[in-house]
Amino acid sequence: MIALSVVAGATLVMGAQPAQAGEARFSCALGSGTPTTMAKTKRGYVPVIRWTSEYFGASGWSPEARCAEVTDRFNSYYQKDTLNFLTTGRMNRQSVVCVANYNGGPCSGLLFTLKPGSNPGRTLQQLLSVRVGASGPLNESTARVYIDMEDFLSKAPVEKEAGATQSTPQPKIESTTPSSTTTPAATKPLGLW
Repeated sequence: MIALSVVAGATLVMGAQPAQAGEARFSCALGSGTPTTMAKTKRGYVPVIRWTSEYFGASGWSPEARCAEVTDRFNSYYQKDTLNFLTTGRMNRQSVVCVANYNGGPCSGLLFTLKPGSNPGRTLQQLLSVRVGASGPLNESTARVYIDMEDFLSKAPVEKEAGATQSTPQPKIESTTPSSTTTPAATKPLGLW
């Protein structure tokens, strides 16, 4: 359903605690002239996903339509306090980006479908501009990537104004062995963007 472009520092401010549920709101807006899922946080407006690909356009999912739909899903999962981790999985025989309630947990809700042939783990990392850090590269054929959203959102860059990004430290990412609902990532290079 979805194809996206890499955002140099995506941020959402949301935590695992219900008391923080009012801290972020998501909206679909034009960021640098592109439909963008944005998070309004205490630190500023943060681009989460820039929707640039026309890959799914023939099936009625223009960048604008994907932006609106996925933004609604971010809001829904956030309000339900289930936007704790982003990960990848398989639903209906397609690779997806989804939410998980805990590190190592299964997909508990769909965010969007990936373009066929894309490498799900690498796509998720690039989507959120996450770096592996000192632990070295992930072996995506044997590990499933989990992005801790609370950590990510507290460290990712924010935009004070459209097009102006402020750098901050990189968040941690975690990986686990694949669950029965996932398959090893494709060996093809990313074709999502």
